[in-house]
Amino acid sequence: MSFNIRHGLNKQDESNLRDILRIIKENDPDLVALQAVDSLADNGKVQFQLRQIAVQTGMYYAYAVADTNGNGTQGVGILSNWPFEKTQVIYLPRTPGADPKVLQCGLIKLSRSVTFRFCNSRLEYASVMDRALQAAYINQMLVNSVQPVLLGMDMGAKPNEQPYFSFRKNWQDAARGSQMQTWNEGLPGDRLDYIFALLNNKVRIKNYKVIRNYPEVSDHYPIQATIEFW
Repeated sequence: MSFNIRHGLNKQDESNLRDILRIIKENDPDLVALQAVDSLADNGKVQFQLRQIAVQTGMYYAYAVADTNGNGTQGVGILSNWPFEKTQVIYLPRTPGADPKVLQCGLIKLSRSVTFRFCNSRLEYASVMDRALQAAYINQMLVNSVQPVLLGMDMGAKPNEQPYFSFRKNWQDAARGSQMQTWNEGLPGDRLDYIFALLNNKVRIKNYKVIRNYPEVSDHYPIQATIEFW
């Protein structure tokens, strides 16, 4: 699953963490890539959104800080039903004045014969140039991986736009050909969120869905794919 959770706030700017938990529990993913995740201090108490979700779901978690402000941090996070062998955070290139963005990866040993990388990122939404630069950099960082790679991403770009082109040659798009929008404040066909698998003969994407049951939880719909290893 991949889901931009809008900094833990729904469209009414109220906490959406209960609804996020409901979505995760109803769909029962083994892996979750969350974007726009915050860890904030309020009246001396820290609200660490990812840890709250992990505790309630019983999943392992890893948080990657992209940016820091006076109230805390924001970034991306991954959840897994399997422990992480190790994790990695890579800062993405950006033009002057653009917000910092990161690529986060966790190495997971599924079995004796299968070890893979589960990665997550949210690209710069305000600049086409930055999105294209960051997409190309992510491809460059991951394309030669010796392990299979799964990548959840809020790309902020549609399949006919430049950032997506970096993933056309060496990646399987779980939703290839789908016109279902993932940004629910946009137009039909506004598919901005993705699950990719690096082309590898050990990986097969079986199915894909956009979860539309809770349109008020975020301005993005969560997406989910079933992926097989052998």
